[in-house]
Amino acid sequence: MIASPESMRGAACARPENQDLPWIGEDASPLARALMARVCASCPILATCALEAATTTTTAGFWAGHDRTTWREPTTVQDTLPGLELGTAA
Repeated sequence: MIASPESMRGAACARPENQDLPWIGEDASPLARALMARVCASCPILATCALEAATTTTTAGFWAGHDRTTWREPTTVQDTLPGLELGTAA
């Protein structure tokens, strides 16, 4: 499934104050990942974003409160929403 622009309307990451975060970057710092997780935690379309990330080939960037970059070395910094299991890159 590819989300339509309409279904992504209202995303917290698209707000002007959050657009400078490296949402689709492959080299986000631990601080940037923590800031993005905080933005995602209050996003009104978190479930839509999670579905998008789960049903497409997403190998980089920060989606639905989780850093999905597959090449990243394992880190001890929490880079997911609180309550979600921390994963390590393969």
